[in-house]
Amino acid sequence: MGVSSSLEVRMPTSLGGEHPDRPGGSEAPRRLVHEGPVFKVRRVDYLDAGGRSVRKDFVEHPGAVTVIPEEADGSILLVRVGRIAVDRFLLEFCAGKLEPGEEPEAAAGRELEEEVGRQADRIRPIADFLTSPGCSDERIHAFHASGLRTIPTRLEPGEEIEVVRMSPEEIDDAMLDGRIEDGKTIAAWHLFRLRTRSLKEGS
Repeated sequence: MGVSSSLEVRMPTSLGGEHPDRPGGSEAPRRLVHEGPVFKVRRVDYLDAGGRSVRKDFVEHPGAVTVIPEEADGSILLVRVGRIAVDRFLLEFCAGKLEPGEEPEAAAGRELEEEVGRQADRIRPIADFLTSPGCSDERIHAFHASGLRTIPTRLEPGEEIEVVRMSPEEIDDAMLDGRIEDGKTIAAWHLFRLRTRSLKEGS
């Protein structure tokens, strides 16, 4: 039996009811149950295909950016940032939410200036991805920044951030041994490496 080179996934028609390409509850009202300074929490109540009552809450997020800043010598700038949700400091690429009406590339430049203290001559998109679709609609736009110039940082109240310089090899090692465990940082780095390799192979 031959094996196709492409992955084909067929969804059972029972999933999503009359709309197999959409999950159950997609057309149900999304009731606001919490609104904070960054995100909202919405609740969906519906009946599944078997007639059972289902309740799901999810985070409605404005979207965010993360930036991989590369210095002229090839080193990469990360930040050591305090994360109260996990009660410790994490090594990450700088990141932040989109402001209302803000384009992702503009947000990337702003976050780079505020958190890392760098302006970039070039900010190029890498990819965008969903961070945790099991509980949130947050989409992060990842960028690579180069042609960097040093400027003063502009940290917001409550931000605890230290800039950390690492080589690409050190970043790889830190991801393998668990020193870097932030999901968006790991995803953005591997997407960047794949994109860079693809460009080199195509040249």
